[in-house]
Amino acid sequence: MPIRFKRAIQFSMTLATLILIMTLVFMQVENYTFFESFWMTIVSVLAIGYGDMVPVSNAGKIFAMFLIPVTMGFSTYLLTFIAASMIEGRLSKKWERKKMDKQISRMNDHYIICGYGRVGEQVVKEFSQHNYQAVIVDNDEGAVEGIPEDIPYIIADAKKNAVLEHAGIEKAKGIVITTADDATNVFITLTAKGLNEDIEAIVRAEAFETEDKIKRAGADHVVNTSDLGGRRMALSMIKPTSMHYIDSIIHAESDHYQVEEIKISHGSFLTNNKVTELPLHKEYGVSILGVQREGEFISLADKDLSIQPEDILIIFGNSDNIKSFKQKTTA
Repeated sequence: MPIRFKRAIQFSMTLATLILIMTLVFMQVENYTFFESFWMTIVSVLAIGYGDMVPVSNAGKIFAMFLIPVTMGFSTYLLTFIAASMIEGRLSKKWERKKMDKQISRMNDHYIICGYGRVGEQVVKEFSQHNYQAVIVDNDEGAVEGIPEDIPYIIADAKKNAVLEHAGIEKAKGIVITTADDATNVFITLTAKGLNEDIEAIVRAEAFETEDKIKRAGADHVVNTSDLGGRRMALSMIKPTSMHYIDSIIHAESDHYQVEEIKISHGSFLTNNKVTELPLHKEYGVSILGVQREGEFISLADKDLSIQPEDILIIFGNSDNIKSFKQKTTA
């Protein structure tokens, strides 16, 4: 907690104590009821003058003269602090919004994440680990309170053209739509594809019957979180060792092991080499998990499979080894 807030709490407690003491003293020296004494105390503290009630005894007057300046100092400080905090809060939010808008305007090839619920939070976490730039869009102000400070966000309805344009959809590389409402996801997908037909859209689906509708709306990939979660739980029971291995690849919490995609260029030394004959693990410490060619995944069971330009290799290994291997393939 900032020092200024701690100080404000201390002043508040001191002022409350003084008010209580003044109330009790006025009850004794002026023979007032508790409410009458409390009223007399508040009028004295705020220095708004006496009206219907005034100290009658000399002791009461002397006591009031002594404590009024002290309590006025405390109350003035607190009122000034509250006013300043309100003004600073507005200015701070304004400045923060301006800073984020400027950050978004400079982004290019970034990702837009619509919905910052449980699924959206995991997407942001993965993007952050891979140093991907992202903008979060959510119409619930409370939902974005937990967003990391370095990630810009927009509190607005992602179904509106102006909101996605604000998020830089024309320059974005992809959009991830993670809200829990399928109808909303369909609408956002239509809006996004209408503004940028080339953007890659990954969309969450809750019901099986809406998956086809989301695809017809333009989604490149549809992920049914309930289906995936159920299958994963079943396979964890049926094939625990296999699932543990897959989890170690997909859900690695550190940079020790990771999965990476490498696109083969025309001048790569890997071109026309058979996958089964490449000593990649021995020389580079990486393993090929699969090959994607023209959108189709090719199994490594094909012993005659040779690498061609434009192929995408899916590799697994130590982050340092992968980095070294990528530098070799792109040299």
